[in-house]
Amino acid sequence: MTDQDRPEAGTHMSAEIAEQPSRWLDLLAHQQHNIICAAELLRGVDPQLLVFAARGSSDHAAMYGQYLAHNLLNIPAMLSTPSTVTAFGTKLKYPTSVMIAVSQSGESPDLLDNVRAAQHNGVPIIALTNNEGSALAGLADIHVCLTAGPELSVAATKTYTAELLALYMVLSLAAGGTWAETVGKAEAAAEAAARVIDETHTFGGRLADTLAGADRILVVGRGYSMSTAKEGALKLMETNAIAASGWSAADATHGPMGQVVPGTPVIALTASPGGRESVQAFVEASRALGGTIIELGLPDGAEPQFIDQALIPLIEIIPLQQLALNLALGRGIDPDKPAGLKKVTKTV
Repeated sequence: MTDQDRPEAGTHMSAEIAEQPSRWLDLLAHQQHNIICAAELLRGVDPQLLVFAARGSSDHAAMYGQYLAHNLLNIPAMLSTPSTVTAFGTKLKYPTSVMIAVSQSGESPDLLDNVRAAQHNGVPIIALTNNEGSALAGLADIHVCLTAGPELSVAATKTYTAELLALYMVLSLAAGGTWAETVGKAEAAAEAAARVIDETHTFGGRLADTLAGADRILVVGRGYSMSTAKEGALKLMETNAIAASGWSAADATHGPMGQVVPGTPVIALTASPGGRESVQAFVEASRALGGTIIELGLPDGAEPQFIDQALIPLIEIIPLQQLALNLALGRGIDPDKPAGLKKVTKTV
């Protein structure tokens, strides 16, 4: 391959950010049967506990799923700890449960071992992956393909938001929502996201210029936005080799507040009404310490009165994806190929 044939730095990540709303519509169009089957499995089992198995960005999607399970199904939900099975060989005794395994590749060995252990104890498995031929898809009782298409950038963008949407659809239907009303809400979110992508295309570059000299960034949200804070920080870390951390505003008030010194960038996610007051309180405390405050809400037409607040994380992550992309390019880093990272991480 000649230099002329090689794509420019960030080409894949930029394209994959831009195509997210279209991929969400593909998911709705092509996975209706599997999404409904997954919701019916949940209703049929009527679990006392929902267990999420995931790694990396998918782990942040699983955190989002926890909030959905609590708020929509009124049942406890937990994140699995794969090393309990792989490192300790522990055999867990589950109450009446369903496991939802979330993985872009569906091939991480410890995740697969965790799923097999749950299956051995009679736990039904719903899998969400972007690979219909994956080992995880083959293990599952019901598999929902994310239909995001090939994701060529190491940094997950469209697969992450597709996971969020798939979780929203399955759990909303399991809670009694109809396909028509749930799809209508998802389509409204896709329309809002398309506008956000257009509006933040240049915003990401301007914000990257502001943060060009930063050596640390703190991202804070709460409620549904906690998953966005975690995922946004991960995008900044993996694409920029920068010390970024994402926190719930409630947790950040304890130890992470010590990270804020004069000039420390603090990105506050204020779009979600659930927990907004505590985020704003953290902002004021950070400002008093000299932190540089960047508040990220939603543009006109994407506020909670127009968009189901449970879908806000699909939209509010987009400016952070754009920031990670532009900040890396400004530093001379190719965000498509971060040093030391691979697209599929096979932990054991």
